[in-house]
Amino acid sequence: MDALAVRPPLPQRPAPRPAAPAAGGKRPARTTHAAAPATAADFEALAQQRAFDAVASAQAEQLREMNALRDMAMGQVKRDDQAMNAWIKLI
Repeated sequence: MDALAVRPPLPQRPAPRPAAPAAGGKRPARTTHAAAPATAADFEALAQQRAFDAVASAQAEQLREMNALRDMAMGQVKRDDQAMNAWIKLI
């Protein structure tokens, strides 16, 4: 299994802006965050995410199969009822 470098997500909230420009009419430059090196905890989190994704996709596939089988069974019951009604009309 190849390991990819993990970087922390960038902050979602923008930095607060000053109410008025600083002296000289210019705003201060934005700062950026350096990427931290990946740790063992990062790789463990990635492995847990992959395991969770695999289980979730397997459960979703099972639900799709169960829905398809239920729809087929309901269609068969409907056809059986129609056949029963046809036999009753013959009597």
